[in-house]
Amino acid sequence: MAVCKINIDSDIRLAMTAGIRRVMSNQPDVFDPRTYLSVARDEVRKMVMHKITTVLGSQNTL
Repeated sequence: MAVCKINIDSDIRLAMTAGIRRVMSNQPDVFDPRTYLSVARDEVRKMVMHKITTVLGSQNTL
């Protein structure tokens, strides 16, 4: 019954930043935060789902 701590905050920040950077570089005229933050949220969602299923081994447990 060991305890294992996994930090994913850095991964979340990197995923969010990557999404924002992608929008800013591909569409430099976009300045509405709703546009680039929706992409950033999607990137965070994908990364968190990846962590839940592959790193934490919690796929299909809810």
